[in-house]
Amino acid sequence: MPEVVMTCDWTMMSDHNGKEFLGFGTTTPAYILPERAYQRMFYPVMATDEHGFPKMAPYGMRKIEAALLDDGIDARIVHPSHLDKYMPGPAKVLMISGHDYFGLNPPSSTFSGVMKKEPLNCVNFKRMLRQPHVQAARRQGMKLIAGGPCAWQLSPATRMKVPWIGEFVDSIGGIDCVVEGEADVYVRELVRKALRDEFLPPHVVLAPKEAPKVEQISTIRYPSVNGLIEIGRGCCRGCSFCSVTTRPTRWYPLEKIEAELKINAAVGVKKGLLHSDDVYFYGSPNVMPKEEKLLPLLKLAKQHYAQVGWSHVAVASLMTKPKLLSKCAEIIVDDKQSWWGVEVGVETGSPRIITTGMPGKVAPFKASQWPELVVQAAGLMNDNHVYPACTFIVGLPQETEDDVLKTIELIDNLWDFKAILVPMFFVPLGHLKSKDWFRKDRLSPVQEELLKRALTHGLRQSKTLLREFFDWETNHRVAYRAGFRGFVSFIQLLAKMNGLWSEPRHPPVKIQDPNLTPDRLPVPTIPVRE
Repeated sequence: MPEVVMTCDWTMMSDHNGKEFLGFGTTTPAYILPERAYQRMFYPVMATDEHGFPKMAPYGMRKIEAALLDDGIDARIVHPSHLDKYMPGPAKVLMISGHDYFGLNPPSSTFSGVMKKEPLNCVNFKRMLRQPHVQAARRQGMKLIAGGPCAWQLSPATRMKVPWIGEFVDSIGGIDCVVEGEADVYVRELVRKALRDEFLPPHVVLAPKEAPKVEQISTIRYPSVNGLIEIGRGCCRGCSFCSVTTRPTRWYPLEKIEAELKINAAVGVKKGLLHSDDVYFYGSPNVMPKEEKLLPLLKLAKQHYAQVGWSHVAVASLMTKPKLLSKCAEIIVDDKQSWWGVEVGVETGSPRIITTGMPGKVAPFKASQWPELVVQAAGLMNDNHVYPACTFIVGLPQETEDDVLKTIELIDNLWDFKAILVPMFFVPLGHLKSKDWFRKDRLSPVQEELLKRALTHGLRQSKTLLREFFDWETNHRVAYRAGFRGFVSFIQLLAKMNGLWSEPRHPPVKIQDPNLTPDRLPVPTIPVRE
């Protein structure tokens, strides 16, 4: 029986019906339909064995689990519905993780701000820690350690800005230690201290220089949700609003990646995601993709998975070597896979915002070329069977009305592309963490129009994409497609009835900049840590 139990809430401990993108549905409140309907659509219950160990678990948690096991610590991930098997009782330490504990991250903060209701991830996180057996174990002295990408939500600074978080933490008996940052190495001694009942620091922030080297990062022992595996960490583009860019870039060697592919494939995982902040420049020491690195990676992934997706890619990366994407498609698209998805951070349509807040995002191009780059990248992706989810930030501290108008214009120029556009309220992270959240009550009429335009585009394109979205397998395909199509149609009807439907007033302008000549641009060298 493990002494150290790791868990997360139900919205994360799910395979999201085999579609990672459906996990975004857990960032919305239960609106119109009952919560159980949302669970069935977006976070169905994960299967477990007799010990309560899940068939698959979130990848980041699998990394920490592996680090502890490699250090000889008896630790396992347990489904939140099976915590009563270990507490109160043998478990001496409970470790919790999450992507968005309190719904403060984008897009949760956007949906909850607009609908004035707590998102499902927040509701389920609170529910998990309020379970009677968890509370009983806390009263008997079990240590509680929190981490993960949203650990900053439990920091003293965040609690001052959002007082109700502190009230909730006090109501569950407090949290012994909160860890921010890459804790692969640090967590080992921290947990040993907890097992020895020694003092734990209340809040730890691990600096970028403390990020582990590749050889210090453990290989997962058990399968990850939807076959997601990491190919590297960090980003060199330096966007001011992002915390990932503060960490050094490190790429995993193919043998390390293959070891994790095999872990998933061994239990029958056939579909998986390659994860980094820009899959396209895997193995590159700068902002120019390396074909000789990327293509072998994709071939390796297809040896183990029938279907392969990417977590993220950057617009500028795609446009530096556009022909490379067609070579990627030749590897990925086959008789078992007709398309793949990826998240793309567009953020804005304003070259001025690019210049002031994210100049590295467009490198090696010019900020003035940003709108043209985005439109051409969208066409490039669709031509190669890639359907992106494009994120936009609403309410950046330096944003003006003219910047918002330029973003609306860009959305209009993306109108007929197969893509999902996701507007998100600004959240203070990275170099802008001292700023304040953007909230619904600050929305200007122009920003409201941007949200309406993005919603209209998303509902319009969703019906088109659903035809292909559920082609991955025949089991329940028709039922799922019909169910989601009905849900989208209902939301579309509500949007029109409530004046939230907004289409472009003029036909989109086809943009083609003859000055985009990436092959002749100078390549800045950005150090990459091995």
